[in-house]
Amino acid sequence: MNIIYIVRALAILGVIFVHVTSIPIGEIVDKSTPMFFYFNFLNVFNKFGTPTFIFLSALVLFYSYFDRPLNGKLIARFYQRRFLYILTPYLIFSAFYYVIQVYYSFGETWEQFFQHASFSDFFMMVLYGKTFYHLYFVFISTQLYILFPVLLWFLQRYQRVTKHLIWIGFVLQWVFVLYNHFSLHYADKGQLAISYISYYLMGAFCGIYYPVFKDWMLVTWSKLFSVKALLWIPLWTLWIASSFGDVNLWYQTRVNDFSANSLLYECYWFFHTFTSPLILLQISYFLYRTLNTKIINTIIHLGVTSFGVYIIHAAVLFYYFRLPVSYTPATYYLYIASGYAVTLLISWGIVGLAQKYVKSSWMLFGSKPKVLPYIKSRSAAHRQTAA
Repeated sequence: MNIIYIVRALAILGVIFVHVTSIPIGEIVDKSTPMFFYFNFLNVFNKFGTPTFIFLSALVLFYSYFDRPLNGKLIARFYQRRFLYILTPYLIFSAFYYVIQVYYSFGETWEQFFQHASFSDFFMMVLYGKTFYHLYFVFISTQLYILFPVLLWFLQRYQRVTKHLIWIGFVLQWVFVLYNHFSLHYADKGQLAISYISYYLMGAFCGIYYPVFKDWMLVTWSKLFSVKALLWIPLWTLWIASSFGDVNLWYQTRVNDFSANSLLYECYWFFHTFTSPLILLQISYFLYRTLNTKIINTIIHLGVTSFGVYIIHAAVLFYYFRLPVSYTPATYYLYIASGYAVTLLISWGIVGLAQKYVKSSWMLFGSKPKVLPYIKSRSAAHRQTAA
């Protein structure tokens, strides 16, 4: 399962790309410039981060728990770990982000802060994952954690259903999308777990059937002319078509004031992000088997710290973009590129050092694996992927 950490690393790189490029997307006035084209591409193409993390969460949970007897002790332990390692960092950083938002929104004085801060507002923002723009992910995850024991009990009891999880998730999510589009009109549907149920159930399927799933997804020369390759070709075709279609749709919308039916945006985004976790897994298997051991272990380390990086990176980015900048093209490119590098490296460095040297770092950045998933040699990587 070391591959999972590489996928997490790729997902967090995508998340930071989206958040960094959202600034120039909003600031560039002349949207017909090559600069806007590049930033739009990075912004839309990398929107696979949150769906991929949800997919991975379900994969790991069902891989770890599906064959274990479900009882009160296991459920209590499950929720204890979620509270300690997910909700505790979330609550601490929610308070931090609420403070900086109110402080910098009202005059940047503590007098103004205490005049405008409100515990009731803070409580409601925490409850719905809205103390800062990226924390909705924890709110969605919490909904799925509540669902997990019930779904685990059901699937253990009715194991024939497990083979149908992918299409069931697809149907459930799109029934909600269509219902919301034509009837409900709930504006914040991205805050609801049902909007990500297809990724979650696909992850559950892959976790339950992980050995078989890995065998199908692992690309090797010997499999290129096997029946397994028949899955890869349509998967990659759909991913490429939907990803670039999603990018182009948003480019036309932002540059030419083009407006399509919201279901078209939903469709492109869905197939783009639904196929991305599987593509990232295949890429991760390839990297794991081919790259230098030191490089792979560095990527794995980013994956190990990815939750903490996700939590803290928005703060680094917030302060970085308070720096003044000249809007000449060369300077602005450098400013945004440096913003990405600074955000990634500072966040990664803080979390990595805290996990290494501070025993209570879990309160801020979550847990790290008990057994570190680094590889010692290239041959070890080949043996693990072949197993």
